[in-house]
Amino acid sequence: MSPRQRFVRLSVSAVAVIAGGSAVFPSAAPADAVSNAVAARINAYRASHGLPRLVVDGRLSHAARSQSSAMMSRRTLAHGPSGSGKQRLTRLCMQMKASTVGETIGWIRFRRPSAQAAGIVRWWMNSPPHRAALMSSTFKRIGVGRRIGRAAGHKVVWFTADMSG
Repeated sequence: MSPRQRFVRLSVSAVAVIAGGSAVFPSAAPADAVSNAVAARINAYRASHGLPRLVVDGRLSHAARSQSSAMMSRRTLAHGPSGSGKQRLTRLCMQMKASTVGETIGWIRFRRPSAQAAGIVRWWMNSPPHRAALMSSTFKRIGVGRRIGRAAGHKVVWFTADMSG
């Protein structure tokens, strides 16, 4: 894998489907401007294909920020530590009282904030599994989280988009 490929490599999307639960999610701070821009760009793609917009949800934004922080601190692109992504998504599904949750993750080389949203959404939409998750009519809500850190000696931005149906 070339150095360039390492910086644009995106994970395969994971989706968990279970019955709703009753756990309570902690209160969530509002998403930052770049995360909101990512959600807006995803909604623009959805609208251009006749799909309803995803509503930004603070609980999903909190979960997405937590996942981006975890990936940044471990310097690895994964849905969960040691392969526990399915467990984390199942827990999120129960906390959201949702029947379905999905997640897309990725990292890109650092660039100015105004270009970060365009960069990650472009990569996700050019990746068939990510595009399928983001364009799924199953989902109704979205939360986007990002963290700036380092990987392979470069400044990068870690992104997570969590969705629920």
